[in-house]
Amino acid sequence: MPTKKTVWSDLYTDLNTPVAEALREARVKPDKLPTMSDDEIMAIPGISDTGLEEIRSRYPADLSAEVAIKSDIEAQDSTTETQEVALKPANKRHLFKNGKAIREARSKVEANKTYPVLEAVKLVQANTITKFDATLTLHLNLLAGKEQVNRAELTFPYLAGSTKKVVIASDEVFAEIDKGIINFDILITTPQLMPKLAKYARILGPKGLMPNPKNGTITPDPEGKKKEFEAGKTVIKAEPKFPLMHVTVGKKSQKAEEVAANIMAVLEAVKTKNITKATLASTMSPGVKIQLS
Repeated sequence: MPTKKTVWSDLYTDLNTPVAEALREARVKPDKLPTMSDDEIMAIPGISDTGLEEIRSRYPADLSAEVAIKSDIEAQDSTTETQEVALKPANKRHLFKNGKAIREARSKVEANKTYPVLEAVKLVQANTITKFDATLTLHLNLLAGKEQVNRAELTFPYLAGSTKKVVIASDEVFAEIDKGIINFDILITTPQLMPKLAKYARILGPKGLMPNPKNGTITPDPEGKKKEFEAGKTVIKAEPKFPLMHVTVGKKSQKAEEVAANIMAVLEAVKTKNITKATLASTMSPGVKIQLS
């Protein structure tokens, strides 16, 4: 059976454009990221500390996968050969530098317990073992079927993660795209400019940047819509093939009350009746289940 060809432009549409492009150029597949150390990811050209943080928020390090390996130990007795079996995480960096911290963090979270939102936020912030200001992500398992919620629109009451760059379509923006320069996260346009934008669909579409009336980026009032997005307006979507949503809701350093308010805004927009499980986690922390009732 022939191997299925990887369509790189279809990968990493959930990441900001510069980070996604760096991973595509390096030909790193998504399933490899959890097994890579932070140093290995940072070695990819174009990946900064901020990029690493964003990658880990979507593709967390595999801290739990353990494999048994045999390591030879030099015999103390010339007549005796000794071998020992060691447990080694797939990510070596975490074994030697963070193993104890990971175990301590997990011990403070009850795996089968659901926590009130504010308590969950404080737990995650207190048990995040990164040196940088980690991103907090809310992971939602949705009811599957005909009634599944695939998208929701909301305005965060507080900053949720990094500020997104919003631009309005213009000849200057088109000229930059022609040069291969895409330095925005949201592109807004008027209906009149859509014919001009059509030729860029193959470039912007796979990156999730093509204006769309469903997410409000095609509008007769682009200036007003730009202000809305800059004020925290967000459209969140489920994964294309699975009833899952991943929503950035804040940072480790942020006030817990602010992150909790952002989470409540997400739950209100999606509706708890449509959610089977909600889990909060940071770039590197145990997942904490959130009470839905």
